[in-house]
Amino acid sequence: MGLFDKLGRVRLPLPPVATKRRPEPVLKGEGDPRAIHAPVSGRVVALEDVGDPAFSQGMLGCGVGVRPEGDVAFSPVSGTVVADVKTKHALLIKGENGAEVLLHVGLDSVSLRGAGFDVFVRKGDHVRAGEPLMSFDRALMAERGLDDTVVLTVTNPEVFSRVEPVCAGGEVAAGAVVLRTEA
Repeated sequence: MGLFDKLGRVRLPLPPVATKRRPEPVLKGEGDPRAIHAPVSGRVVALEDVGDPAFSQGMLGCGVGVRPEGDVAFSPVSGTVVADVKTKHALLIKGENGAEVLLHVGLDSVSLRGAGFDVFVRKGDHVRAGEPLMSFDRALMAERGLDDTVVLTVTNPEVFSRVEPVCAGGEVAAGAVVLRTEA
């Protein structure tokens, strides 16, 4: 028996595989189906004050922005992911109440081409409000001079009698109600 035969019998422990752990949900149980929850903790910004005209002029619906403190975005509603993008910075979720909710992380973040984003869901997946959807690298956005504001809009407000912000400013925790729809 040669040296290589002897080494072949030795079982050395393998180093642990580095995996990004999926965060825990921020909400448990079912809530108000008319409620749309903050996807991140941070400072709420009125949509008209978001630094992108497509959002601030309401072209992509009614909603709010949140200047995030963390790096994980949670589902604002329970429903089905109906669209995702190759650049991983946005998702569209059709809520159980019929609201089409756009979650958009960062302004001009499409320029990152997916770098710094890790998406936990894909088109067709059913999600629950408060479930983690994606993580994002705020340091990379800052390094590239990008605004990391997370924008949340209801893209089909015409199907509701009203879509209104619940809180117009101040600090908010991920999972807190920030918008409410009225049938």
